[in-house]
Amino acid sequence: MQSCEVAGNRGIPHGNSSRHPDSSTNISHRLFPNSQVHFPFHLFSPNASSLSTEDGAREYQPSIADDKRLRRMISNRESARRSRMRKKQQIEELQSQVDQLQTINRELSQKLINLLENNHEILQENAQLKERVSTLQMVLADVFTPMRNLEGTSLEHKSAS
Repeated sequence: MQSCEVAGNRGIPHGNSSRHPDSSTNISHRLFPNSQVHFPFHLFSPNASSLSTEDGAREYQPSIADDKRLRRMISNRESARRSRMRKKQQIEELQSQVDQLQTINRELSQKLINLLENNHEILQENAQLKERVSTLQMVLADVFTPMRNLEGTSLEHKSAS
């Protein structure tokens, strides 16, 4: 039975290293000493199911192709991990921008409401002032009409005399 060792966020099965000393952890540490990912090399062998010869059990020696495949697999996993991290960071930055823009939008909406209310109040005040001007013009017309009549009669008297 294979055990499962956690590398990163995933459980990766690896073979019994006592059965295959160059498999799994030893080779992955030899190829990528700083990597936390461990691989079961013996599972990638073309003859993985038959690790013994007619003479008896022999130790499995990974081929160059297996080493390249392992390096590529480790590189791909690391690249995918970095890609996921970049995507997560981009999403967080975009969410931050969304939050900022929503805040600005709320502020501008409130400002617009305030301006519309002020505009409505000013229009009402302007209508009241126009009505007042009209009323005052009528009052002045009423006041000046008798005075014009008086001036007209006094001029007639002066010209008649």
